[in-house]
Amino acid sequence: MTNSQSALIVLIDAEDVRHAFASWPDEICLAACLMRDGDCNMVVFRRDERPHIAERIMDVLRLAARDICFVPQVPGFETRSFRYSDERRLMALVASDPTVLDEAIDYAVNYTYALEEGLDPALVLGLKPRVPAAPVSAPKPVQHSTPAPAPAVDRKSTGELSPLLPEFLRRSAEQARRPRFVSVRKPKLAVLAAQY
Repeated sequence: MTNSQSALIVLIDAEDVRHAFASWPDEICLAACLMRDGDCNMVVFRRDERPHIAERIMDVLRLAARDICFVPQVPGFETRSFRYSDERRLMALVASDPTVLDEAIDYAVNYTYALEEGLDPALVLGLKPRVPAAPVSAPKPVQHSTPAPAPAVDRKSTGELSPLLPEFLRRSAEQARRPRFVSVRKPKLAVLAAQY
């Protein structure tokens, strides 16, 4: 991390986290966000979300791209070397916080539920949904005829949650437990963060 950067983000794959927690769910990875002030935020995500995890981390940490670097390399961001001894100390820190295992299990269950029910996982998990780029199309010609009936409302596209969802998934973000799946506990890691 250079003097201008505020955070070093270490992306840890599920197999590596399983060395700390034997019951760590498949497909769930961990982003350890080491802050310059010594704090460490843990963010869980699915392996297939990896191409977009940088956007989520910038949103969660409220940092710009120039303020963070990644290990391993993420296209468009700076990186730095991460020694084996640093990795061992980081994994000891991860293992010392069992709440991250609960978050990973909750995340895996809720994400799978959303996929199986045809819902947007970001919406179900309380995450900021990604907005796909709208395709550019030619303007449609104006027709002077009777107005067409209003289209049926698709609940999935409007962001409204289905009333069939269990109560704990329909609660508002204020009532939901850890809606962003960011660890509440911020362990101090002053020694490791000070090196970067």
